[in-house]
Amino acid sequence: MAGKNTDWIAVEGAYRAGIDSLRTIGQKYGVSEAMIRKKARQQGWARDPASTKRAIVNTHMAVGAQGGTQEGAQCALETIRTAAHDDIADMERGLRVHRLCLAALEKAAEGTTEPKEIKIITEAASLAVAGIRKIRGLDTPTPADAKDIDAAIEAELAQLERSRQAGVAAEAEGAE
Repeated sequence: MAGKNTDWIAVEGAYRAGIDSLRTIGQKYGVSEAMIRKKARQQGWARDPASTKRAIVNTHMAVGAQGGTQEGAQCALETIRTAAHDDIADMERGLRVHRLCLAALEKAAEGTTEPKEIKIITEAASLAVAGIRKIRGLDTPTPADAKDIDAAIEAELAQLERSRQAGVAAEAEGAE
């Protein structure tokens, strides 16, 4: 089923992203599930979204030397650029929200003498500061943080793939 024209870079990217089933990937690229499994085992591919971006970039950089197709690598590169842009915008938005919360908590703290309110304000302020420190990368990440980041990357990749597929479907309908 697999031929010389199989875009193995795109297959690898889809496999590593872990969004689609092997059957779906195989149908999309004209490759059997067994062949994908065999290639993944031979080349050490892992369905690990945390390392997917790095692997796709490395593959993209090596494509020129190997003479492979640029289409799959270009799609992956664009996905990475979009995800990075969105991540930056989200982090900036998160910082603004945390800082607004701190300012509001400061005003609230000035006018209260009730112990329960003081406790709530200080706990909320601590959470806001912790959020800012985490966003800014001022604290050493814990294994739990890494799992959160992995989950966020996985969700972002899934969303980007759904958006891309919706765009391809819309283009196909417009072409008919």
